[in-house]
Amino acid sequence: MEPATPSAIDPPANVLLVHEKQCEPAVCPDLCHDTGATADLRVSFADNRPDRPDPDAVTGKIGLLTVGDVLIEDTAESARDFEERVVVDTVRDPTDLSAIGVAVSRFCKYWSDEQLTVCFDSLDALLRSTPPKDVFQFAHVLTNRLSSVDAYAHFHFDPTRHEDRVVSTFGEIFDAIVAEEGSEESLPEATDEEVADLLAAWTDGADEPDGEFEFAVEPSTEATDEDIARLLGK
Repeated sequence: MEPATPSAIDPPANVLLVHEKQCEPAVCPDLCHDTGATADLRVSFADNRPDRPDPDAVTGKIGLLTVGDVLIEDTAESARDFEERVVVDTVRDPTDLSAIGVAVSRFCKYWSDEQLTVCFDSLDALLRSTPPKDVFQFAHVLTNRLSSVDAYAHFHFDPTRHEDRVVSTFGEIFDAIVAEEGSEESLPEATDEEVADLLAAWTDGADEPDGEFEFAVEPSTEATDEDIARLLGK
């Protein structure tokens, strides 16, 4: 895995940001700001939920999607106003990849005219309760969805918590990999053969993930929430 620097990446792109989880990476803001973005979606989990900003202090739009056991009532899609400066959404079950995919896709749908940045913190949180194959296929589908709206997205990932071949195989999904300073030595050194074998196992031997998860969204075509639910659902 050859890391890049944020300045070397041309948005839009999907980026894997690798760092040890106990530290907050200084490069995260570099991947979110100064890109001409007009909307910023932050996907976090209940144990690391950001504070809701004051709408009067927000420039552009901010979306806060929290995953996990949160003390916020679920609201119907029609009750959310995506014209507001701050939009809050929740998914209670972190193992429900379908619901997470639908929620992110909903922001893509309503903010398709915005220059969107996305911070997904983190893939490790999903891997705590969901098999790596399922998370890999979910991430593949989700990055395709984000690419369809030209989002500049990055996904946090701690390489010290997983086997080298697992981290390297996840890296195959992304356009670039960024390592927090000091985390370069934690980057995996899995062989090409190890990655190829695991990739084949996770994709059932095909070049792309299993058909249940696969979809292709052309730049001019919107994937509906129902499409995402069907494709990610078990």
